[in-house]
Amino acid sequence: MKNPPYKNSYAALALLRGVSQGRPVPPLSDFSDAQINWIITTGFAPLACFLSRAESHGVESPLGRELESVDLSVRFINNLQLETLRELLKRSQRLLPPITLLKGCSIATEYYPEAHLRLMRDLDVLVNPKDQPLIEALLREMGFRQQSENNAAYYLTHHHSMPFFHPATGVWVEVHRDLFPTREEVGRLPVFSRKTIKTESMLSSFEDMSVIRLSPELQMVYTASHWALCLIGLVHRGGLFALLDLLLILRKLQHRIRWNVILKWINNSVAATHLYLLLSYLRATEIFDVGTEVLRELFRCQKSFGTLNLKIAHKLITRQLVAGKSAIAPGKLAICWKNLLLNDTPMHNLGSFCTDLFSLCGQPVRGSGNAE
Repeated sequence: MKNPPYKNSYAALALLRGVSQGRPVPPLSDFSDAQINWIITTGFAPLACFLSRAESHGVESPLGRELESVDLSVRFINNLQLETLRELLKRSQRLLPPITLLKGCSIATEYYPEAHLRLMRDLDVLVNPKDQPLIEALLREMGFRQQSENNAAYYLTHHHSMPFFHPATGVWVEVHRDLFPTREEVGRLPVFSRKTIKTESMLSSFEDMSVIRLSPELQMVYTASHWALCLIGLVHRGGLFALLDLLLILRKLQHRIRWNVILKWINNSVAATHLYLLLSYLRATEIFDVGTEVLRELFRCQKSFGTLNLKIAHKLITRQLVAGKSAIAPGKLAICWKNLLLNDTPMHNLGSFCTDLFSLCGQPVRGSGNAE
């Protein structure tokens, strides 16, 4: 069989296209050591093992064995996290209403073919503010303790309390009362209000226990905004999972997504910028196309991007997250990235981006790797 059209392409995009289009992934021998290392760094090692499972040569090579080793480690960590979630849900039964699962622990157990394919840095749950003391008491009974580099006062206005850490298992848990801090613009958007969350909460299950999950529509908007805002720091590990999250939701529910509801929620807001950026990148990289009409309407709903701004944003995503390269230090790049996504006109955002870029270009440069 001829090599698939991934030769000399970006390894992470090859994996995402494999998920989206059902194509066979290239043999691991087609990837360089740097590309394999970058797949591991981005958290995609389990996905690479999953997609190459039918290829006998994958596990026989040194690179294949390295990927399998990481895959086993992620399985172990994921099992610890899900076992923690299982115990927390059991303890909360009859004491609390069903808990809302957020982010990785929700998406992994609903849309992923195997939960460990979704890297989870922590467990995120959402509860009514009045129930927060009770669930936090349960976590302390389980051996968790709160710790953070930020002081307690910081969390008084934050969207979750100080994170909980279990010293024996290494598992982190965040107890949310909102989706975003209300001190930030995105946290004050109606789409992320408690009213919308209540309307868009769906009774579901985790194994044999009742839980609440966000509707697919709210999950998509939340995922996109959380990704775009976290990407301001341009942290590599886990930075590509939002693409995979939306890809799996869209593949499963594409023709049932209530786009009219989404468009009404996010019209003329920064949330439209975030969702348009993510979905336009999926299309530009030929991973998934939601359709011209949907993208046209999303473009109309946002005001941050023109053609040039969007190309710059796409290139930054590819260079930083997909290729693992950076022209300037992540902290400095974060300033430029934030300016691209301001809820302002394309001309204003581009001017702010260029001003900061030029002011930083003479400062020391730090690379973040080379996975091409």
